[in-house]
Amino acid sequence: MEGKRLPPWPLRLLFAAAVVSPLASSWYRAEHKAGLEARAEEAVRWSLDGDPCPVIAAADFAAVSRRAPMTTAFDEARLSRRIGHAQCSRHVYRLDGRKREAQVCDFTGPGALAVETPKALAYWAPPAAARVAIFDGQPRCVQLAVFRMGE
Repeated sequence: MEGKRLPPWPLRLLFAAAVVSPLASSWYRAEHKAGLEARAEEAVRWSLDGDPCPVIAAADFAAVSRRAPMTTAFDEARLSRRIGHAQCSRHVYRLDGRKREAQVCDFTGPGALAVETPKALAYWAPPAAARVAIFDGQPRCVQLAVFRMGE
């Protein structure tokens, strides 16, 4: 090994950084892009965009069917529907420039909906699928495109 000297350790370190840095940067950009895309897909999935559900009176809700309504209790809310399936969860929305958590329920085709919270009582008759979000005890209903549970 005479006559051959290994480069000093700072030079080796600089060489290693030159090789590793672009790889790490590329990996970070790919992970960041994937995270942004996942958040965008999640926002679309839980969107509250859509036409408001048509409002009905309590008597109209009762007249839709002689069968007892199917009721789901979610925290302090009671969500009743006449037919179809319901799926509920919690989701965080960015509204009014701040993050707000909501109870969110999707309905495949409820016929009519009644939502009761300690602060409000609302009745709707969406023509097809619907999403109900409850912010600070105030329910909000939007019409959705027809979907199947689990999609």
